[in-house]
Formats: sequence, C-alpha cells, structure tokens
Amino acid sequence: MHDDSDSEIEDLFSKNKKKVNSKIKGKRTELEVVKELNKRFSKILSENPSWGSFSRTIGSGNRWSHNVYMSKKAMEQFSGDIVCPENFNFVLESKGGYNDIDLFNSFSKGLSNIDKFLSQVKDDSKRTGKKPILFWKKDYKPRLCFLKIDDLENKHLEFNYYMKYKEWMIISIEDLFKIKDDFFFH
Repeated sequence: MHDDSDSEIEDLFSKNKKKVNSKIKGKRTELEVVKELNKRFSKILSENPSWGSFSRTIGSGNRWSHNVYMSKKAMEQFSGDIVCPENFNFVLESKGGYNDIDLFNSFSKGLSNIDKFLSQVKDDSKRTGKKPILFWKKDYKPRLCFLKIDDLENKHLEFNYYMKYKEWMIISIEDLFKIKDDFFFH
C-alpha cells in the first residue's frame, strides 16, 4: 500500500501553478540594490553623515498616480525606487525579474517592458532635475544598469562590455561601481 502523505508531486500540466508575488520580489530587488549602493559608497557616506544613505522608497511606484504635493527637496528624495543621499546626482529605479525580456529583441522589435521602465525613470529625472539610472536584474543573471549616453559622454570612461540601446548605455553594475565618486556626488 502506498501512502501519499510523505511525498508531494507537482503536476507540471496544472494551470494552478504557484505565482510569484511581484510586490515582494520588487521590494527584495530594491533592498538588494540599496545594500550594494551603501556598500559601494560607504567611505564617502561615512565621511559625510549629514547626507544620509540609500534606502528603499516607501510606496515607490504608486506615489505619482495620486495628487501628491511635495516640496522640491522632498520630491528629489522620494522620487524613484530608492531614496538617495542628499548630494547624489541621480534618481534610481530598480526592476527585478521580467525574465521574458530578451535583449536580442532590441535588434528587431525593441523591448517594450524596458521602454516602460526607462520612461518611468526619465519621468522621475524630469521631476527631480537629476540624471536617471535604471537597475535591472533578470533571475540568475548579473544586474545591469541603464544610463543615458549623454550623461557618460566626455567622462573618459571605459567599460569591458556595454550595449547601446536607443539613447541609453547598458553596463554591468560592477563597471558602474568602478566609476569615481565625483561622477555620482556633487
């Protein structure tokens, strides 16, 4: 006699597969970026404690759909997915997952989800007067960073690998973090 209580077999053909909670995944991705940013900029932030540090923005992604009236200073701090130190030159969006995005499609039909993310960070950039950076990480792949090509010009920066997508340069987070602090802070 076989007892089914000790084993559980997943039905691969079932339409009721476990769904990923995208809110939880998004928060986790944002917190990973926050941790990496605080680690990368630990020296300059410890030398300038009044600037604050990086943290996840509460309610990121839903703030601007409401009638929110903030001071310019508050808007600079609470735009994007990540609250940045006071003198940071960029507004940051963080996206995780979206594993169906295939960079090869950029050569034929474009990347509609990436275009939405870039539009979002460009809107945040206009609202704050800061330069945009989009962080995107596919599951089990390295994190990529999208920066406007104009923001990188005349900086004499060299990257091992990069990709140009429309007016954006895509680089690894490792290459981004090799750039000197004065590129990021004023």
